Amino acid sequence: MDRASKHSAIFVAAYIATAVINYAFGVTLSWFFDIRQFGILGVAQSLLLLVALTVGSGFTWTAAHDFASYGLTDTTRRRFRMGLISNALLAVLLSISLWVGFKAGWIPLGKSYSVVVPLIGITTILLSIRGVLNGAARGLYHFTPVSINLVGEVVIKAAFGLIFVYLGLGVTGVMLGFVIGAGLSLVHSLLIVRPAKLWQGKGWFDSQVLVDTMPLFVGLVGIALLMNLDVLGLKILAPIASSDAQAGIYQAAAILARTPVYIAQALTLVLFSYAASATRKNGLHQEETEIDHRQAYIRTALKTWLRLIFPATLIFFLAPRQVLDLFFPAEYQTAAVVLRITAVGGGLLALATLLTGVFQALGERKIPARAAGIAALIQILVLVWLVPGYGAVGAALSLVTAGLSALLRMLPLLLPVLKEMVVSKRAGPGKFSGWIITNILPHLSLTAVLLVFPKDRFEMTVIMFGLAGLIYLGVMGILRSKSDDSNKRSAVQAINHFVQVLLGG
Repeated sequence: MDRASKHSAIFVAAYIATAVINYAFGVTLSWFFDIRQFGILGVAQSLLLLVALTVGSGFTWTAAHDFASYGLTDTTRRRFRMGLISNALLAVLLSISLWVGFKAGWIPLGKSYSVVVPLIGITTILLSIRGVLNGAARGLYHFTPVSINLVGEVVIKAAFGLIFVYLGLGVTGVMLGFVIGAGLSLVHSLLIVRPAKLWQGKGWFDSQVLVDTMPLFVGLVGIALLMNLDVLGLKILAPIASSDAQAGIYQAAAILARTPVYIAQALTLVLFSYAASATRKNGLHQEETEIDHRQAYIRTALKTWLRLIFPATLIFFLAPRQVLDLFFPAEYQTAAVVLRITAVGGGLLALATLLTGVFQALGERKIPARAAGIAALIQILVLVWLVPGYGAVGAALSLVTAGLSALLRMLPLLLPVLKEMVVSKRAGPGKFSGWIITNILPHLSLTAVLLVFPKDRFEMTVIMFGLAGLIYLGVMGILRSKSDDSNKRSAVQAINHFVQVLLGG
């Protein structure tokens, strides 16, 4: 698991870089745009995320699974080429359907989106090709160049987007930045996989790829739906006169509340490849060995969520006004209640994301796929029920119900692992209570700082968040070092070990 932790750390570092750039980009745009324009941008980004994640939820993961499980062979190269063509065709079909639906009025967005929608389509097609290329790169363990690719795309789109906005192109300029970023990152992805000679060998057609991809697609595209149905449902179901403004308020909360989900997605990119390769590396002909390795990756997902992702959820839930004040103009303070609710939904959805990726990699594909589908249906029903009367709050509650229902459906796969974790901690006197203290006390210390520290001024808020983070990491480090028998480490080894602890090691 050391290599998995190392590569997870690389992806987390890449995520932090992209998150900082994305947040700076989004916050800067909130100062350029009024709330209505910011709402249009939020709807446009949600549409793009929805279709882009759709084309990134099937064939890209099949490519990663194939190369991680079987390596570079004529068969895996042929399956890769089949996946690449299929994903590109899917993107073209989605883009055309989006444009036709918009022009026919089936997707009632309004005239403000007449240029935005085609740009979303172009970006989707470029990202669909890049996604399969990066999936192959992940399956071949090229995590560092893929991380650079992901960060580079965000830098380029933000830079060009801001330039175009400064030139007066508005939301259209932002979307043009997305097109340029996707195009240049596609070129870089081609360079990453060039040494693998993926175009060599016979054949470009393998129907089994479609069969193998379908459960992956259903499960992972469900997560994409859950992440974006809230904003789109708010735009479509809220009163027309206020829909863009409400979407703008909700977008401010969503940008922050999705943070745990994006962390989970970054970690899943790594965990998926290693979990998929477990069978090949360990020769799982013995049932006991297979169970041990399956449970190890599921435990890693649970621990990572608890130690690394859940703290972010706590911060957004306990101090929503202060978080909004750090990033957005004063008029977005009305999103505080929405942020508190969406933080819960984002935390639940982050755990569902991690578990879906691991279960899919381990071959348990039906239950996560059904979980995502059921959760999406429940979210739509909640949106229809609550948005007309409660607006953004109703959209936020739909996210909570979606995340919770997805996890409840996956509970049968989790119960053996949870039981094993609890029973193993009860093996000796005091071990279970020690495990509770080790894993819960850091969160209690974080909560205490957020609740008692004065935060009436901007400077005090910054100090509070910094102090809360340091205390959480400090308590976690002290407790983990005491529970570890190996105390004779160099500083570098100690830091590396602590990073592995945060990443579920």
